Amino acid sequence: MVDPSAGYLSFMERNTLVRALTRATVALVGDAQRGMARAFDVPRVNVLRVVGAEVQRPSVIGERLGMAPSSVTRNIQALEDAGQVTVEIDPDDGRTCLVSATAAGLSELQQLDDIGATVFGAVVEDWSDSDIKTLTRLLERLTSDWAQRGPSARRRTRPTTNPRWRHRPEPADERD
Repeated sequence: MVDPSAGYLSFMERNTLVRALTRATVALVGDAQRGMARAFDVPRVNVLRVVGAEVQRPSVIGERLGMAPSSVTRNIQALEDAGQVTVEIDPDDGRTCLVSATAAGLSELQQLDDIGATVFGAVVEDWSDSDIKTLTRLLERLTSDWAQRGPSARRRTRPTTNPRWRHRPEPADERD
């Protein structure tokens, strides 16, 4: 057997590591989503984050977030009603609009970031600075690699037949 610390693993060993990473990532993301959903409206905050970075058209917001146009519109309207965004006609294309964050919207994002930092600070309170830097670097790398390769790794088309264990047995009268 090759020394795993040298970076040479068999296919099965590497597959086991990747599966463990998948389970850990899914668990972390799931826990984070549930926690955030209890604290605030995640899609609405995501829209606010996009327009907090720069003025955007609703179509760009939808593309960035993978969100349906009706959901983008609903969230923009709620944010506008709350005074967190402004909506103006796009001077280059009167068929659409431009959405930008207000001072109140930017303040809301800052408060959420502060709360997030407090929560994460408590979670990693006993971690060394080196561990925090390492995890941050690796998460940034994972995020970047996912953005580049994740979508292409998904199955593009559904198989034409289900696996054998998913077939429903034929009724007895049709087999005769």
